Amino acid sequence: MTTFFDAMPVKVLEQLEQMETSIADAEYRAFTLQANAQDLRIRHDEIIASWKARTEQEGLDNLVAERQRLEAIAWIFDPLPSRIPAETRGRVR
Repeated sequence: MTTFFDAMPVKVLEQLEQMETSIADAEYRAFTLQANAQDLRIRHDEIIASWKARTEQEGLDNLVAERQRLEAIAWIFDPLPSRIPAETRGRVR
């Protein structure tokens, strides 16, 4: 049985084969990216839900105060953008 594929030049058939392979690869990448995006959505929603529950349990003012306390500690001990710890500022190296 003869089909229109028999009328196509070999170059066109090779092009079609390359396209079919590329399509399969792109579909696999798209599936993987979609699955990764869904995982991120779930983690995002879980974090928000846990903080909402924590806010209801501990109170917003308490959590804000805790954050400010932790940031004040971090300001003292974490390196500054210059990579020099705050406690060594002003000292000659």
